[in-house]
Amino acid sequence: MPAPAVDRQRVLAHRAVAHDLVAPGTGDVVLGVGLQDYPPGRSARPALSLRTGPGRPRGDLALVHGVRGALHLHRADDLALLRGALHVADGRDWSRQTMATFGDELAGAGITFAAALDEVAAAMATVTADGTPRTKGEVSGAISSAVDHRLAPWCESCGAAHVHDVLFRLATLHAGLTVQVDPALPSRFRYAGSSDGTRAATDESRAELVRRFLAAFGPAKPAHLAGWLGLRPAAARRWWDLVAGELRPVRVADAELWVHADDLDRVVDAPPARGVRLLPAYDPLTELADRELLAPDADRRRKIWQAVANPGVIWADGEIVGVWRGRTRKDGLTVTLDPFEPMSPAQRQALEPDLEVFRAAAGTTTATLAPA
Repeated sequence: MPAPAVDRQRVLAHRAVAHDLVAPGTGDVVLGVGLQDYPPGRSARPALSLRTGPGRPRGDLALVHGVRGALHLHRADDLALLRGALHVADGRDWSRQTMATFGDELAGAGITFAAALDEVAAAMATVTADGTPRTKGEVSGAISSAVDHRLAPWCESCGAAHVHDVLFRLATLHAGLTVQVDPALPSRFRYAGSSDGTRAATDESRAELVRRFLAAFGPAKPAHLAGWLGLRPAAARRWWDLVAGELRPVRVADAELWVHADDLDRVVDAPPARGVRLLPAYDPLTELADRELLAPDADRRRKIWQAVANPGVIWADGEIVGVWRGRTRKDGLTVTLDPFEPMSPAQRQALEPDLEVFRAAAGTTTATLAPA
């Protein structure tokens, strides 16, 4: 049976529904993959509130270093699964963008990445056992001399030997550490022990994480999974193969992409997306590798995804139609809009409920929309 053809607009419409952007929902799909939080404390919780509505109960949540070592907001009940999936054995599985050459260097020295994770995590658990929250510098300073020196190479920019940054971040997850953000000074977050570091079975955890990835970001292909996980293509393909028998192909333009069988009808029959939203920087909708599908125009892609400090995006009827940045001064938040095309008064008015979410997150008394 030939793969059904699905146009780009239908793919975007399906993702909008899955992400609870068309109508308030549970946020379960995005929580299943985690919501990236950057700057710390500023993006993940607003992104979740935009999907669920303010004040909806969501259960216990935890801010941890998840995929790629980046900070993500997850359900606390999912941390054992996340540890199981991200207990990577071979440092050579990490992409150069994620790990540079460090994973290869460990493998060349005969050290598995899993062993490195376990050693650093054990040291972290010992240091934080007294329950006192500690900054990254404090944890790093306490453990770097206590682990194999090959795990803590000399860092020219810091002028010190310390545990490799990505190894450090991933190890915090395995040590059972979560991140506590100071709203007044989010860059100075602290680590605190909040769980026992239980780890679920690796293959089962990876299979489930791939299913969740496809629920949030499908239709997709293994290369997209590799980009999201920060793995080399061959390593991501091994994860993909764990669920390959559950997937179905679709044709999007000239590409063969894949969805989970449970989602095939939802993709093929997705109704047009409607609505206008403000989404934060690093929102789950934009954190996939298929940027060309999300924004076919190269100039617009350069505005959406920048080398550092991505802006938020303006979303309308399934499309990213502009970007925005916020600035907090005294008691007021100003959101400066930079739409790709002129916005109607009705569209600007439709952004007011989302503006209120960002005002509450910023802790200001007022919030205004301003043109670029």
